[in-house]
Amino acid sequence: MKFLKLALEGYGRFRERVEFEFEAGLNCIMGANESGKSTLLTALMDALYTLPSTTAQPARERIHWGHPQGWRLELELELRGQHVRIAKFHPVDEPRKRAEFLLQVGAESLAGEAARTRWEQLWRIPQEVYLATACIRQRELSQIANRNLKSLQQQLRESAVNADLNRILNVIQQERRRVRSHIETHRSRVQEIASRLQVARDAEQQRQNLRKRLHQIEAEIADLQPQVEQDEQILQRWRDLQTQQDRLEQLRREADANQRHLEQLEQLERRVREIETELETQFAELSVLPSDFKAQIDAAYMRYQDAMRRLHALTVQEQARRVERQRERGRNQARWGFAALGGALIIASLPLWTVAAWLGAVALVLGLVGIGIALLWRGRAVSQPESEPPELPIQQEVQAHWQRLSSLLQDAGYVLEEQPQNGAPGEYGAETTARLQYAIQQFNERWNALQARRSELERTRHQIDALQAVQEPKALRERQRTLAVEILGLQEQIQRDPLARELSAESLVRLEATVARKRQRLSELQAEQLRCEGALQQLPDSEPADALELEHARAQQRLIQLENRFRLLETVEQLLIEANERYLNDLSPRLKPRIERHLPTLTLGRYTQASLGANLSLQVYHPERGEMILVEDEQPAWSAGVLDQLFFACRLGLADALADNVRLPLLLDDPFVHFDAERYRAALELLTRVAQQTQVILFTCRALPQGEWGKVWRL
Repeated sequence: MKFLKLALEGYGRFRERVEFEFEAGLNCIMGANESGKSTLLTALMDALYTLPSTTAQPARERIHWGHPQGWRLELELELRGQHVRIAKFHPVDEPRKRAEFLLQVGAESLAGEAARTRWEQLWRIPQEVYLATACIRQRELSQIANRNLKSLQQQLRESAVNADLNRILNVIQQERRRVRSHIETHRSRVQEIASRLQVARDAEQQRQNLRKRLHQIEAEIADLQPQVEQDEQILQRWRDLQTQQDRLEQLRREADANQRHLEQLEQLERRVREIETELETQFAELSVLPSDFKAQIDAAYMRYQDAMRRLHALTVQEQARRVERQRERGRNQARWGFAALGGALIIASLPLWTVAAWLGAVALVLGLVGIGIALLWRGRAVSQPESEPPELPIQQEVQAHWQRLSSLLQDAGYVLEEQPQNGAPGEYGAETTARLQYAIQQFNERWNALQARRSELERTRHQIDALQAVQEPKALRERQRTLAVEILGLQEQIQRDPLARELSAESLVRLEATVARKRQRLSELQAEQLRCEGALQQLPDSEPADALELEHARAQQRLIQLENRFRLLETVEQLLIEANERYLNDLSPRLKPRIERHLPTLTLGRYTQASLGANLSLQVYHPERGEMILVEDEQPAWSAGVLDQLFFACRLGLADALADNVRLPLLLDDPFVHFDAERYRAALELLTRVAQQTQVILFTCRALPQGEWGKVWRL
């Protein structure tokens, strides 16, 4: 492998286009500080490794100050027997869009991403490997220590140079960390998806349960609704029938009331006619009498009774006097007479009680008085001269009153016998009084009956007037006819309805209770349906469980893949470490003779022996101390120039040891700053010999000694 030509434009110090053609052997580029030597080395590395579309700050800083376009690099090289040309353009602005990457391999021309991919397949040399082996810079050379040397030497080889082990291990570790992070992320994601899936399943299960319940409710409602409607129709028909029956009953009650009203009116009218007839027939003689006729009879009878009492008193007195005069002859007879009279009156009072209570009472009183007189009468016998009887005026008064009563009673239709006037009134007194009382009693009864009939007639007429005032009989009869027609129509309508014949009142009551239960159940189902629908609407819109299951399966599969990859990376890392240990053990005997071959030339024969420890720690035999001394900066046995020479020998030996059939061009950026003149010339001679096998490009600020040192450029 060798570089053929490098062209720069707008890169670093090179504003205008500059071209450098390299020889196959040693190429020396000389120049003072800041003349562009390091710029050329960086341009070679950018041509090999830097993407022109990068936005990194170092790439932008390499654009020449004030250049209007950007830097452009063209590199031609020979790689594994093929002529390769690389062209890169990094613009001032929008490098991701405007950058250019062109690759030409023989007759094949590629651009953009295809060119980058093809170039990586061709080159296959990591930048770290190049920088660790064939690219030697003074500032890097002076910083090489044991740990850096190990990093330089840990290389795995496949044909020529394949990869840097530390970089591979770092990449593997980074990949492990990345995979571990991805594993944690995917575990969290799997858990999160599992939670979401569980939530979705729960929501779906709840949704399915709600929907299932809704279907059950809808089915039950669909089954129950027609039953309720049918039963309600039957009940409605029954209510209509009941309404009709109630209406019929109401009409019947109204008709009955009207009929009773008419019948009562007719009955009252008949009663009026009967009373009027009775008054005209049975009470005709009384009807013509004045209204105070009974009062006249009562007054005359009272006066008659008063006269009779006085007459009776006088008679008693007279009899007493007679008894006194005739004590010896007739006391017992008189007493027995009074007793007989009293008994007779008492006996006579008994039938009078059934006719007229007051007559019976009077007779009883008189009888008791007579008996009392008979029992209690006591007197002295007084002899009085006989004179005219004192009761004669009283008898005349009694006779006058009797005539008055007889006249009045005769007017009323009752005829009494004339009271005897033969001077013996006592013989017929009781019978006459009884007849009188009986006549008066009969008169009173008929008079009271007449007044009762008149009162009843008046009352009945008032009732008739009241009934007629409520409703006219004619209108009432017309209403009755209307009611009769309506009642007949309702009866026919009710009789035609089969419900009245098929269902009984008890069954309809049960049906009404059943409908109430079904209606309540229907209301409960509808309320539950609304609750289920509300719950369905309130359920959050969850992701589809099928999609989540698929995503969960993919995430689990991806997690398993990552875990397998993680275990694979662990295994690879362990295998690489073990292989590296074996490789280092194999590299040490190969590297040691190459370092010892370059040490005498670079140190003018002072140091000839070197050794490598188990960890590839470089040790060089110090002739003055007579021992192997570790090559490190802290070691006082080594000067700065000697350290540069020892490390340079180590780098040359390492590049030679790691080289197989591909030798990288050596890029040397002032590695001999601390060399003295003799050792500087010896180093150049060594490079001349190395350049016979590998292309060498030396960048130096020191003047070259006299001699042939290959192709030389002066900047």
